[in-house]
Amino acid sequence: MNAPATPSRRSMRALDALAFLAPDIQGGVGPFLIVFMAGTLAWDPQRIGTVMFISALVGLAVQAPAGALIDTVRSKPRWIAGAITLIAISLVVMANWPSYAVILGGQSLIGAAGTLVAPAIAATSLGMVGRTGLDARIGRNAAITAGGTVVWALGTGWVGHVFGSPAMFFYAVVMAVPTIAAALLIRDRDIDLRLARGADSDADAAPVAGATGARAPRWYDHRLFILLGCAFLFHLANAAMLTLVAQKVGTRAGTSAALWLSGGVIVTQLVTIPIGLAVGRWAPKLPRKPIFLVGFAVLPVRGLLYLLADSPASLLALQVLDGIGAGVFGVMLTLMLSDLTRGSGHFNFALGIGAACVGLGGALSNLVAGTVAQSSGYDTAFLMLSGVAALALALFALGMPETRHAPARTGLLPVFSSPL
Repeated sequence: MNAPATPSRRSMRALDALAFLAPDIQGGVGPFLIVFMAGTLAWDPQRIGTVMFISALVGLAVQAPAGALIDTVRSKPRWIAGAITLIAISLVVMANWPSYAVILGGQSLIGAAGTLVAPAIAATSLGMVGRTGLDARIGRNAAITAGGTVVWALGTGWVGHVFGSPAMFFYAVVMAVPTIAAALLIRDRDIDLRLARGADSDADAAPVAGATGARAPRWYDHRLFILLGCAFLFHLANAAMLTLVAQKVGTRAGTSAALWLSGGVIVTQLVTIPIGLAVGRWAPKLPRKPIFLVGFAVLPVRGLLYLLADSPASLLALQVLDGIGAGVFGVMLTLMLSDLTRGSGHFNFALGIGAACVGLGGALSNLVAGTVAQSSGYDTAFLMLSGVAALALALFALGMPETRHAPARTGLLPVFSSPL
């Protein structure tokens, strides 16, 4: 199926709306679930970390299969609509019956359904704008998503403060309705299915195993494994930082915890907006690696600065650094994966593997940091996370080659060098 040279205005606007709404609903109530568990349910850090770890394991177990599924299905936006519907149902159940088993099961189901959303949006973007427009589109997606997260955080924080924590779940359900509508407004004929899975290079015409017994070329190489290792370490250090901040704010800010956390999310996303736009603008003109190094470099600095901050205001002010790191990481990981998988037809499968590494790092981060925080205090946990972040920075700086415009090697399909 070939998409028209210029996708319809309706589909492009619907893609913008989807980028604005879907990533927030994808995670349910996100970090506000931690406030709900720590404040309303009065759970300790280890219990909260266990819930986040187990539910994350369920999600990461289906990340790669979800990516492979998106590579094969025709109507990718419809799959997004179905996943968001399942998430909304889970939120309603969790809000009405907030037992340990229900929270664990509901968050696990949300994590599993949410694995379809990110690769489907990336695939839809690539299938609509092509390689030449991909850098700018991914940067635009990141900026729009950050703007949507600001609206979501403001609404969720206000609803939780005025009506109580359970109301945050229903606010997310209400927001799911326009998200589903946006997905259904994208026309299938505006998406080039072959391009959407990354099978757009002459390299994919290389000989495969057949009568001659030729071996099919590999679509991956050592660069992919290094990049995945760096992504794992980055989120092993990063994921629990916001979790620990949320727990500290929840114990020290009392009934204002939801508002403080909302402010932290807003700060992060307001920084992410210009970062995403700038990276999307300059990525086509500059090497990938130096830009990505910035995202890795701010993470250990952020972790160490948390040792010096103790009030809710100072803790959340440091979310500026989170915005820089998140803005760079979100765009550049997708772009580098796109570079490395170009022509392979496995773009979304690679996105799924990358998301699994990110999810595994995040799950272990919450489990380990929660245990350390309970036994040795928050400062020790932040110090440990900073050390892991420094390791991620060193591995990327010393071990990851540049991927932009890298030529394919004999017997290999060019693997990653674009978007996540």
